[in-house]
Amino acid sequence: MHLNKLLEEKKAVIDDALRFFLPDETDYPPTIHRALHYSVFAGGKRIRPILALQTAELFSPNWRRIIPPACALELIHTYSLIHDDLPAMDNDDYRRGRLTSHKVFGEGMAILAGDALLTLAFEILAGTKDKYGEYESDYWSNVSPEVKLNVNFEIAVAAGTKGMIGGQVVDLKSEGKSITKETLEYIEEHKTGALITASVRLGALLSGANNRDLHRLTLYARLLGNAFQIVDDLLDIEGNEEKMGKAKGADARNQKPTYVSLYGLEGAKKRREELYKLALKELDDFGDKADVLRELTRFILYRNY
Repeated sequence: MHLNKLLEEKKAVIDDALRFFLPDETDYPPTIHRALHYSVFAGGKRIRPILALQTAELFSPNWRRIIPPACALELIHTYSLIHDDLPAMDNDDYRRGRLTSHKVFGEGMAILAGDALLTLAFEILAGTKDKYGEYESDYWSNVSPEVKLNVNFEIAVAAGTKGMIGGQVVDLKSEGKSITKETLEYIEEHKTGALITASVRLGALLSGANNRDLHRLTLYARLLGNAFQIVDDLLDIEGNEEKMGKAKGADARNQKPTYVSLYGLEGAKKRREELYKLALKELDDFGDKADVLRELTRFILYRNY
């Protein structure tokens, strides 16, 4: 199957699941629920949940088991984008071609929408068959409590101060400053890389991967996550504004330290290529089963939006 068609089909599955898990827009109080739908369905590519599903398919055809926690990750990712766009953070007016949440609903409601998505993510993870049994997934009935706890722990750490938030803090504190290579690598690995790594690991954990395979996939995901942030830095300079749905140059305006600002465009592209090759090498042991994951990796790291 062509990668673009596969991505469209998996995205449609994820979107249907997200609609199931989200409260209806008309539920009281409706303003907050409209805000949730506005940001969740703003045109995201669903890279994190799709990574989880494709990793799971290395070990099991039962990828529907992965959908609930994969959706939880997407909700956490969306909450982080809402908060990133706020005036106190990156102060962005547009994302994916639409006004950002705080521009439509106000800053207070945008903050609460982010909070609500984070909370809903863990509600889904802690749910039971009685609550979510209408959705076609055996996550709640056939996954052991021990594995569920491991998944919850993985996602919580990835989203917290030892993961995404930690990276965002260092990124925010580094604006307008000269930083070391080590600090930049910390930002890359945590701000963006933590949720990427969690996506791959939960796909493996929930589909029965052994410790050796989990280790290889963790190395792959960390390399991919580091390169992902470099790609974001490159897109801020060379990306297709129409496809991205926002103006380029935000990093320079906010005086953010990036791989490009430290090493230049060519240096950033060279590092992306190095990380791409290293990531693919970690998939060697999985043979042909990992072909789609290899294609997905190239798509992620060489996209123009």
